[in-house]
Amino acid sequence: MTKNPQGPSEISLRGFIEAVGSAEEAHGAVSTGAVAGGLGTSLLLMVAALPQTRSDSVTDRTKLIEAATALTEVQQQLIETIETETALKLFTARNLPQASDAQRSERQAAIQFALHASADVPVEVMRLCARGLELAATVAAHSARPASADVQLGVALLQAGFDGSRSILEGKLSSFTDAVYVTSVVDEIARLSDVATAATGAAKSVLKVLPA
Repeated sequence: MTKNPQGPSEISLRGFIEAVGSAEEAHGAVSTGAVAGGLGTSLLLMVAALPQTRSDSVTDRTKLIEAATALTEVQQQLIETIETETALKLFTARNLPQASDAQRSERQAAIQFALHASADVPVEVMRLCARGLELAATVAAHSARPASADVQLGVALLQAGFDGSRSILEGKLSSFTDAVYVTSVVDEIARLSDVATAATGAAKSVLKVLPA
């Protein structure tokens, strides 16, 4: 948080929620998407660690251990994205002097550089949430049936993190002057959206066939 000497991972949940609701919060929407994804991975990690699995087989336990290892890495990377403050770079760039043509050119270049950096964060959140959704399908397939509600909520949170970050990123595209860069971002959005959609469908298909 730009107004807090501590990083987001070091403040209380109440502090984070209140900071996101503040008009002074510079990067709240992206951070909130990352937090949603992080909470989704936490639920999946909890389910993967339960002593009971789908069939209490060695295969179930092995798959869940592998998924938990990968989910832990996803979670840690999501926490790191929460702590990335690119909005400050953009603010600094926009306040550079612009009295001369050279200064205006330098300021515009700095703004574009900062915008690229700010776009990298929601792209990373999308990538991590998509990966979390892929792992959710594994957890759904091998975890105990009574934990299906927890898996469903984990999937929903990862979906929210993905969709929110995508909306934020799409809203930034009109600010870019580099058409090649915009095309590359649009292509990446489409690719990650396909991954997330397929992974979500796979997880939900497993959950749908579970008996009541």
